[in-house]
Amino acid sequence: MCNLFFCLFVLFYLSGKQFTFPSDPKSVNQPHVALRANTRLITVMTVCLRFFSQLNRMQGLFSLATRDHSNALMLNKDAEGSYKVHAGDDTYVFTKLPTNRMDWNSVCWTWDSRTGLTQLWLNGLRTSQKLVGQNYLVRGDLSIIVGQEQDAYGGGFDRNDSFEGDITDLHMWDRVVSACDLRSYMNQGSFSPGNLLNWNNLNFEVSGNVSIQDADFEEPVCQ
Repeated sequence: MCNLFFCLFVLFYLSGKQFTFPSDPKSVNQPHVALRANTRLITVMTVCLRFFSQLNRMQGLFSLATRDHSNALMLNKDAEGSYKVHAGDDTYVFTKLPTNRMDWNSVCWTWDSRTGLTQLWLNGLRTSQKLVGQNYLVRGDLSIIVGQEQDAYGGGFDRNDSFEGDITDLHMWDRVVSACDLRSYMNQGSFSPGNLLNWNNLNFEVSGNVSIQDADFEEPVCQ
């Protein structure tokens, strides 16, 4: 964790928890969470997460930078529910997808460098496959951030791209997860957790005003 004196990556069992990112209008402490994946090469991947936000502007959902490219892999959304994906120098915008403003959203993004095929899943629905980042390799030291969008390796944050709300159940795999497993994730069914990032065994560092709270994505059992 981070305080005024030091920062430390920690392993934490986050099942049933969420990261809460409050508003930071003056960009005082740039709240974000850095994640550590035990790899230096990504050629194919799936990343899934659930988010809740009522903020009506561009927001970064997932930002992976290398020392050579600040937008090596990036997913963000805008005020109209359009989602932009980056793979190296290539981008694609999935326009006006049905995004909840008063409830959680479950989003998954798949990408395969060999074919260049990429696809987005949102709340149980999928887009058609598009072409982006064919033959691009993500390699070297990785900086993975949620809560902010990186314009430089590990930093270069812009408050106009920052995330405000809650994030939970984030996983990342080194493969394209099957449609069956993605539907199961969307519907809170059983699935194999990510082998690059696993919410239930996550290596992370919190910076700024970010809270870890009980998640309310699933229906609570009140006592």
